[in-house]
Formats: sequence, C-alpha cells, structure tokens
Amino acid sequence: MIKKSRFTLLLLMLILFTACSQPTDEALVQESYPYPTFDFTHFASGGNAEIYPAVILFEQSVSTFTSYQVAFVSCTCRDSLVNYYSVCYVELLNNKPSAEQSAIRSITFGQNQGLWGDSNPNYYIAEYTQEYMDEHFVQNLVKMTKKEIDAWEGYGSSLETVDIDAISGATVSTGNITSMLQGLFAYHAEKYYE
Repeated sequence: MIKKSRFTLLLLMLILFTACSQPTDEALVQESYPYPTFDFTHFASGGNAEIYPAVILFEQSVSTFTSYQVAFVSCTCRDSLVNYYSVCYVELLNNKPSAEQSAIRSITFGQNQGLWGDSNPNYYIAEYTQEYMDEHFVQNLVKMTKKEIDAWEGYGSSLETVDIDAISGATVSTGNITSMLQGLFAYHAEKYYE
C-alpha cells in the first residue's frame, strides 16, 4: 500500500508539474492536459498573488451534489522538491435555486501530507496540527455558500465563520484553500447552473 501511495504521489506531482509549467491560457492547458482545470489566485508569503491552475482529478455528479477531488499548489515558499500539492475532496450542492446559494456539503483533506504544503504542522506554532486545522478551519467551511466564499477579501482576511486563531499561523495555506474554493465554485456554477 505504501509503495502504491508513493507511486500515486509521484505521478500526481509529475502531472501537476507538467500542468503548471504550461502557459496559463486555458485552451493551451486543456489541449495538452487530459483533466479539467480552473484558475485560482495563489498567494505566496507576504500576499504576493499569481494565477495558478487547479486540477480536477475526479468529478462525479448526482442529483443533489457534485463530488470533486482537486489538486492545487498550496505552498511555494521552499524548493519544489520538498513542497507538496494539496489534494482536497469536496462536495458542492447542485440542487439550490441559484449558484450563489450552492454550498459546501462536505470537505476533507484526509490524511494526505499535502494539506499545509510542507508545513504540517506549522513550523511556528506546533499545536496547529492537521487535526487542529481540520477542526477549526476546514470543517467550518461546511455549509458555506458560493456567495459567502466569494465575499472573502483575499490574503490576510478570514471568513466570517472561521476562528481567526485557527488561521493566524497559516495564512498562506488557508488563503490558498479559500481561493481554490472560489475558483471551484465558479467552475461549478458555470457547469451546473448556466
């Protein structure tokens, strides 16, 4: 099982490296990459912003929600050989009257190491473990709507339902998760509501 996990991680990193090294013009990316992508604003330390692609590794829709598995770059502050890509499993409702009312039904990062880039736990505040961040940040995203996620003001700000202490030591990663969700909601709205 461990060998299979390592092989999967290496394959994922190779695929993502290939996707991220392509021009961001969506037509070129889609032409050379077999998985759907969407753009999100990636924030580096200090709030420097760049547009990066997120890759949808899995998408399955049923009558009330759509399941996604999304890979995206969370942390870029260290050499790419030691950074990890985050892989998020998220379910978005698709049975609401409008895209703005669509909400997160479920979200998890499971036990993959990529949740906080290579800072798991956070180097500066050791108690900010994956379990702590899951309880105080990730699970607070459940039931948030597209409208609420879109209201997020960017790097250094927090969502209304999130305990500010839960993100004070991990603003890059939490910001990139929120930004990725904005991009995913936009993709979801275009595909299931227009």
